[in-house]
Amino acid sequence: MAAARRVFARDGFEVARLQDIAQEAGKTRGALYAHFKDKEDLFFALIEENMEADGEFYRTRLTPESTREERVAALVDHMEAMLCDRKRVMLYLEFKMYAIRHPHKQKRLAELHQALCVKGMDSKLHLVPELHEDNSQKRRAIFAAFGAVLDGLALNLYFDPGALSQEEVRSRIEQMVRERVV
Repeated sequence: MAAARRVFARDGFEVARLQDIAQEAGKTRGALYAHFKDKEDLFFALIEENMEADGEFYRTRLTPESTREERVAALVDHMEAMLCDRKRVMLYLEFKMYAIRHPHKQKRLAELHQALCVKGMDSKLHLVPELHEDNSQKRRAIFAAFGAVLDGLALNLYFDPGALSQEEVRSRIEQMVRERVV
């Protein structure tokens, strides 16, 4: 998984080859196929790994009795930390670009991504009740809004690192979170 993360971040999702990932990991390509059916499957395993780590972060910071301010602070801290993880940012942006470049796969990949987001958040929904929405379309819109702001900030942070201060980034994240966490 660490080798896949490095290769995807370095080469981009579309250019990365399973052979390169296997070589980076010191394994054979066949060993990868024993665990993953294809490159997309491996990528989604990385997303799932990220979401498991996200869940652990929230479980250590929040309880069902956490106040609104504690929930806001935890979300802001975590989203800010995610933006500082260049490999994670590159993986998400690369994969979204791949889906956009391949319209015949876009719907399926977007649905898989949404399913992973929902699955990843299920363990945290009781800790951040505002993110629980019975209407799946509305919940999807909430996650998309978070993604849109984070993606935009990430693109600008890494494209022109000096343009936004860390305080400005944190302020934008906090503004978005406060709009969603009532």
